[in-house]
Amino acid sequence: HGDHIDAHSGRVQLSAWLSDDDGKTWQGGLVLDERTGVSYPDGFQAPDGTIYISYDRNRALDGEILLARFTEEDILAKKLVGPNSQLKMLISRPMKGRR
Repeated sequence: HGDHIDAHSGRVQLSAWLSDDDGKTWQGGLVLDERTGVSYPDGFQAPDGTIYISYDRNRALDGEILLARFTEEDILAKKLVGPNSQLKMLISRPMKGRR
């Protein structure tokens, strides 16, 4: 991966990369969420090529679950270029007093 991403420790800079040689080399580097406390990503690529990644943020404090929707083109451009691409979409947060 890139030096900038590799220089961080802990759960920060959740990012997406592409490899076309079984992980020997990597291309792109789209930062999905630059904040600390991001963890447990899970995702899939839809038949139309759209990639969906859900992940936690500050599980013990905020309990947020977020969604990123992007394409391989976004990853290669290192920024969102697709008209339907979006990052850091909040999909769940505990109600106050329910934690």
